[in-house]
Amino acid sequence: MTIELRLSDVDPPVAEPKRTIYRDIVNLPDPVKLGITVRYFNYDDVGLYMQITGSGTGYTFGTVNLGLLGSGSNAYINLDEFASKTKPSTGDLPNGELEENITLTLKAYTDSGYSTLKWTYERIVTVHWINSADAAFTVDELDNFDDGTVQGWAVANELGNVSPYPTIGVATDYVLSTSYSCKMRQGWAADTTADYQVRGRLYKSFTTPNKDVVYAIIDFRFGKWSYLSGDAYPYTKYQCKQSGTTILVYLGRPYDASATDYVPVNKWMRVVVPLPKNQTVEIRIVTDWCSKHGSSIAIGFRHGIDTYIDDFKIISK
Repeated sequence: MTIELRLSDVDPPVAEPKRTIYRDIVNLPDPVKLGITVRYFNYDDVGLYMQITGSGTGYTFGTVNLGLLGSGSNAYINLDEFASKTKPSTGDLPNGELEENITLTLKAYTDSGYSTLKWTYERIVTVHWINSADAAFTVDELDNFDDGTVQGWAVANELGNVSPYPTIGVATDYVLSTSYSCKMRQGWAADTTADYQVRGRLYKSFTTPNKDVVYAIIDFRFGKWSYLSGDAYPYTKYQCKQSGTTILVYLGRPYDASATDYVPVNKWMRVVVPLPKNQTVEIRIVTDWCSKHGSSIAIGFRHGIDTYIDDFKIISK
């Protein structure tokens, strides 16, 4: 194998686990967009120019030139709105669920003009649609924050936040359902031009129902804030932990100090996560970001990342 495409943080030579993309049709626009984080590898003796596209019944995929990847290297990228298709109707999801396959195609070229193809690698990925409003499902948890409370969610500083951050509260500036969402605010105060890593988590524990099919549906949004000037650069990951096992859904890539957004900001996104039945689980939304500065900075400078969630659901059948 000379190039490879993965959808996890599992390193070769360990086999890539089966990857399934779970999606909930409720309140999605039509057509629906597919965003995905991929990890691509170059095992060749020379650097190669990588390109990714895809195919699937009813889908329209983009073609993304990923640039030069050095010999022996790998990289992550979040492909926002990488594909689109007509939104499945409720009639397309008997008993509230439907599975289909798409094919992701990684190509490697020897030239920057992407004209001399050297290697091709294909990975088939399952897309599992659900209709959380279907009568087959029971809504076991609905956190819409519209009672004006955070409904049991909490925050914790994992690295770098200055007091009093991270903070948590209800918000009205960005909501999915009237009148409130839940917002975690992270922040950092600087008296230096050094770059700085900050990480916080928004979390809550649940006991899942004793049913064979259980899903968490997480709608979330990221935004930046500052009191003066400058910017902050986020990447994020999602964790569901149970019995010492971590189920990870990544967006973006592992932390670095690059002045680049690795995940979309200022837009609502959705992750659907299958959960084990009859277990105590902790849903964690972890936002990791870089405080990146120019050559001068004011003492007391504060900026950070806001993480919003709304209409969080656990459903089962």
